Amino acid sequence: MKHMDSQTTKTKEVVEAYWNNASSKNYQANASLFADEVEWRIPGNKEKAPWIRDRNTKAEAVSFFQELFVHVEAVSFDITGKFYDGNHAVVTGHLVSRMLSTGKLFDSPFTIQITVANGLITKYLLLEDSLGLVQALTA
Repeated sequence: MKHMDSQTTKTKEVVEAYWNNASSKNYQANASLFADEVEWRIPGNKEKAPWIRDRNTKAEAVSFFQELFVHVEAVSFDITGKFYDGNHAVVTGHLVSRMLSTGKLFDSPFTIQITVANGLITKYLLLEDSLGLVQALTA
């Protein structure tokens, strides 16, 4: 196995810290991991799922989980792969969530692309089954 370069190592440290905070529900701790300006995107229907709106600041990124759990109950969240290369990370997995407004389950694979610059997250792109999310939010 080849030795990771220092940028890849730093990216891995930042992303692992992010997941450790998220999995222990210590979301505010992630404030120290985001750049002041961040490009946070989750493509989808923002009218049906307002928590997936675009976010452009550290404060907005950190507030994602607060907003998410007003609407969604996490059933399972499994990471199946983590890939690091330079300042890029890709995390793959599978999630199941219950929509509180309908009681329906949203069951989706996901991929998250994260960019780290100067030791801080600058980009976060989560791709999921956006059609399935709309269906789960439709009574």
